[in-house]
Amino acid sequence: MQDPLSATAVISEPRRARGRPRDPGLETRVFDAAIALYAETGWPGFHFDAVARGAGVGKAALYRRWTSRGVLLRETLEARWYSVAQIDTASLRGDLLALARMCFDKLTGPYGRVALHLHADAQRFGEMRESTGPWGEAVIRQSRLMVRRAIARGEIPASINHGLIIDAVVGGVTNHVTATPERLRPAMMAQAELFLVDLVDLVVRGIGVHC
Repeated sequence: MQDPLSATAVISEPRRARGRPRDPGLETRVFDAAIALYAETGWPGFHFDAVARGAGVGKAALYRRWTSRGVLLRETLEARWYSVAQIDTASLRGDLLALARMCFDKLTGPYGRVALHLHADAQRFGEMRESTGPWGEAVIRQSRLMVRRAIARGEIPASINHGLIIDAVVGGVTNHVTATPERLRPAMMAQAELFLVDLVDLVVRGIGVHC
């Protein structure tokens, strides 16, 4: 613990800016609270006051950092949902398997209902759709970049349909998770890795990549 400053030291110090110092853990707490809230309520219940309560911060702190709840949701998705830009294993099979695992983990994790809310809310609420649109478009671009890298490496022909490959993997995982009855979910979780590997291998074999 530092010694108290002397009177002389206080006088000689430059004047400090008023206001509280920036909380370095603010964004972490807010993003954690925001993703949990959105998973629970979707867009209708996603408001600053509820996020502030969950994060244990004042609502004014949110308004200083985020101009609207749409901006907050978009940045929360960027920080806590799909982070496809981090995937680069130097092989198409490896990239698709990492994507499949990420998708499965998100959908079966504590905030799995985020995916359901995103789809439904985008159809019903223009403000939400416009706010999160840039995030969704970025995820699509980053996912298709996996295919473009594979083309550049010579793994697959340039004529391949970029979106079809990604849709086959993400759609396969999404359907598997959402269509599995609750009573079979323990078995689904236990056999997850086998399913994901089989799914990705089926896709890459279908486009002529040797597993």
